[in-house]
Amino acid sequence: MNQNYTDQDKTIALIGIYQVAQQVFELATTGKTDTLAYETSINSLFCDNPKDTLDVFGGDVMNIQKGVTTLLGQMNSSQAAQIRNIEVTKYVLNLMILEKKVSDSPEALNKIFSVIESARSSREHFGDFHENVIASLARAYTENISSLSPRIMVNGAHGHLQNPLIANKIRSLLLAGIRASMLWRQVGGSRWGLLWSRKRYLRDAQTLSRTPPPSDSSYFNQD
Repeated sequence: MNQNYTDQDKTIALIGIYQVAQQVFELATTGKTDTLAYETSINSLFCDNPKDTLDVFGGDVMNIQKGVTTLLGQMNSSQAAQIRNIEVTKYVLNLMILEKKVSDSPEALNKIFSVIESARSSREHFGDFHENVIASLARAYTENISSLSPRIMVNGAHGHLQNPLIANKIRSLLLAGIRASMLWRQVGGSRWGLLWSRKRYLRDAQTLSRTPPPSDSSYFNQD
């Protein structure tokens, strides 16, 4: 990636964090989420040499529409208060804080990268989103990030949270959220900047908003 990062680069990376946070909320509370968004977030963990920021998310703005919609709903002060979801906001902020702690620990980063490489090999054998692959990514999160403070406490329906397949998908998404947070910081994003540049983020997110094709949003149940 080049070093001439734009405001849109920051916005795309931030959208990636919001997309993860929304999916974590959906899986925890309903047991399902959007297939395209999920696969985009997981695939981002295996993107080593992106040519630009959007390339981390598959190079197609349609891949991040869940994140676009979530960011606009969460950050737009003109929206009705009930549109905002405090759980999603909490996940986003905690991911940003945790990413900085992980990035400051070369040992933790090396361990995470090692497990991701193992998961990459598993993809070739089992398939890109096989439960063994997702379990490996979940383990990378559990062993290296979940014990750090602030711990991300995922709230939802007990039945979904106790389902091992859903729990692993949530943890693998949180790992993808760390990756998106790292990307956001790499392209110049900061929590102070987020505070002062909310209108700019909203403007850029609006330019990335697209209407999905009719009857094309597929959901998968994780039970």
